[in-house]
Amino acid sequence: MSNKQIFISHTKKDVRFCDFIDRFFARASIKAFRSEYENIRRPEWQTIKKEMDSSIALFLLVGPELAKNQSLKNIEWSYTQNWIAYEIGLACQLGIDVWAICDDNVSINFPMPYINNYYPMKIGPLAKLLPQAHFKTNPEVIYFKGILDLYDKGMNIPFTNNINGKPFGITCKNCGAQFNLHPAGVKRTWIKCPQCLKTFTQSSIPSLSVPQKTPPPFLPVS
Repeated sequence: MSNKQIFISHTKKDVRFCDFIDRFFARASIKAFRSEYENIRRPEWQTIKKEMDSSIALFLLVGPELAKNQSLKNIEWSYTQNWIAYEIGLACQLGIDVWAICDDNVSINFPMPYINNYYPMKIGPLAKLLPQAHFKTNPEVIYFKGILDLYDKGMNIPFTNNINGKPFGITCKNCGAQFNLHPAGVKRTWIKCPQCLKTFTQSSIPSLSVPQKTPPPFLPVS
């Protein structure tokens, strides 16, 4: 087991999404610290800071329940939102990668500053495939496993303008946010900026010219 760790921010109410991500880490060498907003050892800020100091990346999981809380705008969400801002701020100060990994069926409805990697993940059909042999052959599964392999090897994935001369990163014309859009090579017609929530159209979304059934060239696959 690797001594490296990824900090996972999520709400335990997004059971399906959390279980889906857990299955990746169960098969990976790198560890995950799960920060559940409803169940963090007190004082919360000390636990979060200690675990963030030991992490090489932050993955913020945005599932339907997290987005639903924002729509309700209740006291519970205000509490959660404060912790999200605190965790992202710590990660920014440490200079580690900050990911927004979103259920592709969920529309982002709250701004996330300093996101340098954005991954709208299609978990619907994949969740059913994971227990089967498809875990080793599905392209999106292979892609995400490649990301974990990179971090386990001590590498990171900062904002990148291009890979081998081809566009990869996105700069939002509205707010100036810069982030890599994952998985590379998948065609999209629109996407929201994770910082200002403005919509990108197809003409402004970069796409690597690689087959969708293979991982992008910068991700190692074991």
